[in-house]
Amino acid sequence: MAQEVRHIWLGADSIVTALGNRRDTLSSIREYHTGLRLDEALGMVCGRMIGDGSEPIQGYTRLESHVIRAVEQVLEQSCISLADKNVRFIFSSTKGNIERIENCGGEIPSEAFLGECARRIAAYFHAAFPPITISNACISGVSAFVVGQRLLLSGVCDHVVIAGGDMLSAFIAEGFRAFKSVSGQPCRPYDKDRDGLSLGEACGALLLTTCRSKALEPAVAVSGGAVTNDANHISGPSRTGDGLYYSIRAAMRQAGVEPQEVAMVNTHGTATLYNDEMESKAIHLAGLENAPLNSLKGYIGHTLGASGVVETLISAQELREGIVYGTKGFSKSGVPCPLQVSAAHVRINGKHCVKTASGFGGCNAAVVLSLEDGLHSASSRNAAFEVREVAAYTLPLSDKPFAEFIREEFKKLQSPNMKFYKMSDLSKAAYIAAERLIGGVLDQTNLAPEEVALVLANRSASLDTDLQHQRILDEKKEPVSPAVFVYTLPNVAAGEICIRHKIQGDNTFFIENQDSGQAENYARLLVAGGYAKAAVCGWCDFLDGKWDVRLKWLERK
Repeated sequence: MAQEVRHIWLGADSIVTALGNRRDTLSSIREYHTGLRLDEALGMVCGRMIGDGSEPIQGYTRLESHVIRAVEQVLEQSCISLADKNVRFIFSSTKGNIERIENCGGEIPSEAFLGECARRIAAYFHAAFPPITISNACISGVSAFVVGQRLLLSGVCDHVVIAGGDMLSAFIAEGFRAFKSVSGQPCRPYDKDRDGLSLGEACGALLLTTCRSKALEPAVAVSGGAVTNDANHISGPSRTGDGLYYSIRAAMRQAGVEPQEVAMVNTHGTATLYNDEMESKAIHLAGLENAPLNSLKGYIGHTLGASGVVETLISAQELREGIVYGTKGFSKSGVPCPLQVSAAHVRINGKHCVKTASGFGGCNAAVVLSLEDGLHSASSRNAAFEVREVAAYTLPLSDKPFAEFIREEFKKLQSPNMKFYKMSDLSKAAYIAAERLIGGVLDQTNLAPEEVALVLANRSASLDTDLQHQRILDEKKEPVSPAVFVYTLPNVAAGEICIRHKIQGDNTFFIENQDSGQAENYARLLVAGGYAKAAVCGWCDFLDGKWDVRLKWLERK
């Protein structure tokens, strides 16, 4: 049974980047100015955020203060309130207030918990509902658009306020440096001489709404969106580009848009060797090799969980203006599959934009933005399916130390996967539980890899591994380990499950202060809405040797 057609509009927005506020950021990009500079404190070229010069709000961190001010602007311009029961708040961030664990001695400040950070922001506005917090590595911001669109299409609410933010710190800078992925100069996406990324910090907020009168003019809609996984490697992108391609394909199908209708593509474009190569292959698989394409990283840097929010908003503005901003730093193509990349701004005359993102854990996301007069009537239709619970599994508790307990559990599986011993404890717990849950279920289905979703939630994010990484930084007795740093992302635990079971469908990782059933509710929405045919979902938490892992397998009835 088809649901009522609802278009999802982009309303008021607010951004702050290394180039300044929304107006200054856009005008600087139009003039080809970059916000990337040598930062003496971090010892690298990066993009430090330029705000309004005001001090942090009393009682709130620098990140929280910037997010609060951005959300305030959106609410004032939209004439809505988070206290309204018809409004939801989504917060996307990769690391939140992670700088708070520096020299903490193992005593974690409450605001270092990402769910608590989001709660504090929501409480400032007396929000009617707990925040929806997404931590999906570098696709977090685009994931927020996808989740927000699906909530609105399902009729849960009429308005969603999305905010994304991440600040730079030694925790983040030294981790990326350990991967040898940071350039010594402003990054050069897709260029033959590119040698790594440039980090940045930013904050952005916007309104997603079903109310046409609240759309920012000229009106742009989120007409399609999808999240997928490579199921290939936790820190290296697919060499074929198939995972990102699946995201783009699903987003375009939902929007009803054909490749020749896409006026422009804004990619992740980090300027790292393998990311840019993978994206060029995915763009060709999607048939978008002739569409003008750009990356914004050369202007503002890679802003982690904020990137998907800020870059999507800038892409929407490009669509409104009929222009693709030039890719700063680009000179000559250095990717295997040719792309329509230009250092100069290019005029376009089309109605649709594809925005993509990719991140550690193998995750990928894509959204389609459409001008109002280009919208297809079928873009918002969703089938409604009944959902049933097929199986459930709870990882048992034990009086034994976790290392001993989980080693015994792994041996019972008689699995040849020796990479298990290199995983973080959170990933090990998730891996064993998923193996017990779906080892005998998934093998009995005829589901394609992209038809299975994986939705997890927890309280501690990856704080257990974060403390290990921070301890190395604080003690300075050993080099920073990329093998540790990659696990400072909770969704990498989901990535390990995807690799093991070849799951390439939706991957979303929520953070909340206590298990409210958010992961299962969203998984049910995915299956009921036709975004997936089956889903693994549940609670997966680990901190300081204590674990709580409860998973379910859902499928269409």
